[in-house]
Amino acid sequence: MKRLLLLALVLLLVIALAAAAMSAIRSLRLPVPKPLHIIRTPTTIIRSGPIILEAIHAQAKLETISMVFANDQDVSKVWGVAGACRESITYLGYYTVTAGVDLNEITADDIVVDNDGNPALAEVTITIPPAAILHVEPDTQRSRVIHQEPSIISQICGTQLPDMVLEAQKNIQEYCVNAALQKGILQTAQERAGFEIQKLLLTVGYPKVTVRFGGE
Repeated sequence: MKRLLLLALVLLLVIALAAAAMSAIRSLRLPVPKPLHIIRTPTTIIRSGPIILEAIHAQAKLETISMVFANDQDVSKVWGVAGACRESITYLGYYTVTAGVDLNEITADDIVVDNDGNPALAEVTITIPPAAILHVEPDTQRSRVIHQEPSIISQICGTQLPDMVLEAQKNIQEYCVNAALQKGILQTAQERAGFEIQKLLLTVGYPKVTVRFGGE
């Protein structure tokens, strides 16, 4: 009987201690942790005129527009004693005229960099050469002699066909270049070159880019 009373007292003591502990825990007010504030250190991007120049020169000749033209030319040749040998052809030629800007002509003096150490305010002004015709290429697949009248006595006179083809090609090439100029190929090439250079420098990291053209 005494053992039962002793066990009961111990049990009551444990319950009382547990209740006291729970009450103490509830009375505690733990501080709420404050959010962390991360301080970002500004990153300084260092650029320079020579680095920009190297990036631009890597583009070499910037071809920005091509136009295709076609024209036919009649060429005749007369030779021999008293003009006994006569030959004529009609040649149809197709040419692709390509214009753009030769970026290799840009020098360090053509590049002005302001606020280079401050990424938010950095800006660059670049002067690039005027657009020009870069090359004219014949379409050898479609260009051909479409009509030929050989000499009546061709076995004696021979033929002037190679020379007449070269003459026709030269004339057609000149025609195609003039036609491209009349259609404003240089103006379009210049506008597109300015856009491409601006895009390149924006990619490098400049928020403000001004493109000027030599001769303006």
